[in-house]
Amino acid sequence: MRSLPVVRDADPAARARTEGARGRSRGPDATSSDGALFHDPPPIAEATAPLELSIARALVGAPALPTELKASRLWLLGVKVDKHGIDLVLGPSDPVAHLRLTRDPRDQAVRVIVNELNPEARRWARPLALMAERVQIAVTKEKWDAAWATAKELLKLPVAVPLGFFRQLVAGVDPPQGLVRVGFGCNQDCGMCWQGREWGRYGGDQVVRWIEDLRDAGARALILSGGEPTLDPELFRYVRRARAIGFPTVTLETNAIQMAKDGYAARLFEAGVTTAFVSLHSGDAAVSDAITRAPGTHARTVKGTQALLDAGIQVVLNAVMTAEGIDQLGALPDFIHAAFGRHRLLASLMISYPTEPFDPSLMTTIVPEPSRLRAALAQAIDRAFALGVPVRGLDGPCGPPLCAFGADPRVTSRRPVPGPVEFRVHPPPCDRCALKPACFGVRHVDVQSFGDACVLPFEAEPS
Repeated sequence: MRSLPVVRDADPAARARTEGARGRSRGPDATSSDGALFHDPPPIAEATAPLELSIARALVGAPALPTELKASRLWLLGVKVDKHGIDLVLGPSDPVAHLRLTRDPRDQAVRVIVNELNPEARRWARPLALMAERVQIAVTKEKWDAAWATAKELLKLPVAVPLGFFRQLVAGVDPPQGLVRVGFGCNQDCGMCWQGREWGRYGGDQVVRWIEDLRDAGARALILSGGEPTLDPELFRYVRRARAIGFPTVTLETNAIQMAKDGYAARLFEAGVTTAFVSLHSGDAAVSDAITRAPGTHARTVKGTQALLDAGIQVVLNAVMTAEGIDQLGALPDFIHAAFGRHRLLASLMISYPTEPFDPSLMTTIVPEPSRLRAALAQAIDRAFALGVPVRGLDGPCGPPLCAFGADPRVTSRRPVPGPVEFRVHPPPCDRCALKPACFGVRHVDVQSFGDACVLPFEAEPS
């Protein structure tokens, strides 16, 4: 499971001392973000606005955005694109409808339909329909080709993606860790992922700046994540730079598919990757491929994991507890033991807790029913310890509430948490729990799905 998009406070005085020692200047482009100063890119609108105008000009000859369509008393307010088509955003002042333009793959003809955004669009039904007819006639193959070429450039940009999703000090972790997401593209499409696969990315130079900023902010370890970071051809550059400026450890969050290629894992080791955090959600190939929605990739992840171990990179396996795979979770330690044995570099199995998925329609396949979760966790923990597979993460910010596994002392310290995180909550029954100070609580989505049944408060601290 990818680390969640939250930030952690750092000590401003310590940050100032670090910056002074390293001697890096902070210009007007530096942005303060909850304890760190980041050299962020210019506002994304500076890059997207000319591309949107270029698309509008190519399709309908718009001289500017927004522009008034006098015949209809509507305005062309803007342009939106996705991998399937282009939307012209229309309204009197606020958007009421989109003209949706797509290209039929069968005959290459451009199709135009009206998508109403709210009830107010009914007032404009006639001019919208007339406009759709005119655009349908006016947009030739040549105009579409010109617009779509620009649309593909726009799709690469991280429009409306908060910068905190790209760079952060990780919440709830001490000593400080920095995280940089290089982009959100992926060669799997896990239903439980909170990310959009079309969110885009910034360039390699920007990624390097953020890595340097996190080091200046006092981060002692770096996590490179995505999406799937191995899809970025500049990944090795990022790793080398991180090690060169003093990060003692670099962790790569990955599905390890690329590592199945000959020599890839060895190159990562040479660049300076110290740990791979590998997503392996089930030992059952069919269940795993259903969870990742990428048939055939379970076998490549297993092969890639072995390649990482052989290359000398420590591996932490990460399983996210989804409703799809919860009944097989108890058997996962047996699969790990059979596949990798007690390899000296197989550090642990981390069992993570699902969050709200990007696609809300998948909620029922993501969030496990509390009683099934508790039974599966108990079995998984027992089997892991019987086979010598260390388990971690259950008491961290990406783990379930402590009551989901009886606050088993083999896998939790019961120490007070460093502080609250915004994606977890304690429902009212937690107020009477003896272990509340040591527990991050539950995800909001669990409370929405199961109410108070998602927790079992400890009246007294369990022995």
